[in-house]
Amino acid sequence: MNFVKTLFFAAGLSFVALPALAAHVWRDGEFRGTVILTVTGNVEMPTRGPSSEAVDKFFIFNDLSFNSAAQFDVAALQALPQVSIKADFPKDGPVYTFEGPLLEDVLRAAGATGETVTIRALDGYAVEIPLEEAIAKGAVVALKRDGIPFAIGDFGPTHIVFPRAERIALSSMSDDWWVWSIYNIEVN
Repeated sequence: MNFVKTLFFAAGLSFVALPALAAHVWRDGEFRGTVILTVTGNVEMPTRGPSSEAVDKFFIFNDLSFNSAAQFDVAALQALPQVSIKADFPKDGPVYTFEGPLLEDVLRAAGATGETVTIRALDGYAVEIPLEEAIAKGAVVALKRDGIPFAIGDFGPTHIVFPRAERIALSSMSDDWWVWSIYNIEVN
């Protein structure tokens, strides 16, 4: 058992509920990279406990609190099945290749179920989408565009995209659901 785990177990602390460690993902018996996406709401497989005013300043600033959540770092999202889709973004702009897991697979990994998803961006933009419709339209939690990982400031850390260039039925879809710089998906 590594030193950090020994300290927590000796102190009777739980890795899942310890808010001070919210910036890391507990996976495969050890902490991993910095969290880039937090799934809240109806989550059956949480990886952390409740939001904390002492630690979760960004969530609290954005009036977001939760009892438990599933957190994902880049490696956790990359460990899910990856898809590659073609889409124009912004609408009628150049067509790019976007890569990442399907929204459906991210929510399945979190054990998240519900009727709607609210997707929140770092700039405060939020949109509520019928979950069944988002899945049917092929929503992807994109991590890359044309092979280049997103970064903060260029649509990152993650971006919800749809295969608009591949499905004629999506050709007139507006950009309203194409949320970039997302950090939270709430399922209700």
